[in-house]
Amino acid sequence: MTAFLKSLFNIAIALVFVVVLAGMGTVAYIVSFYVQGDTTTRDCAVVFGAAVWPGGEASPALRDRTYAGIDAYERGQVNCLVFSGSDSAYNKHEVDVMLDIAYKRGVAPDDIELDYKGSNTKQTILNLDTSRSYLLVSNDFHLARISLLATQREGLDFEVMGSDYLQRRYTREPFFILREAAAFWYYVLGG
Repeated sequence: MTAFLKSLFNIAIALVFVVVLAGMGTVAYIVSFYVQGDTTTRDCAVVFGAAVWPGGEASPALRDRTYAGIDAYERGQVNCLVFSGSDSAYNKHEVDVMLDIAYKRGVAPDDIELDYKGSNTKQTILNLDTSRSYLLVSNDFHLARISLLATQREGLDFEVMGSDYLQRRYTREPFFILREAAAFWYYVLGG
């Protein structure tokens, strides 16, 4: 019986080691997206939604992502913007908040497309037309999952671009990285 318990203990230790190693590798992969090179010209920038705060105000993540997409548009890297998101708890859709920011920045309405059915990252990717090329814009901690899902979408021509932090990095970023690690493995395993 002692040999059996010792074997069981060794198996448990090995499993813990594998899980910790996989977790560390995943976090390292996510963080690898924090440093990016220059992007090429694409047809459209897709801005992924994020939280809307009370009063219909853009959360820092939503604002940072939207500004990054608009900046790419203003630099001539893309000819159009696709705002994708879902409803918020505060009676203002993420897409409408992004649209307000774009209008205030002077983006031509004809250069904006709205995806009100981008309820999550995967759905946003699935909603894209594969006949065009895209610059997929979000926070750096979100880019690994976006890249994975876009790679899984057959025929999608894309690059990813991280948004700048206009005020400061987010206090909840460690939580966001852990959430991204879990979501990444969910989609790797077929979710």
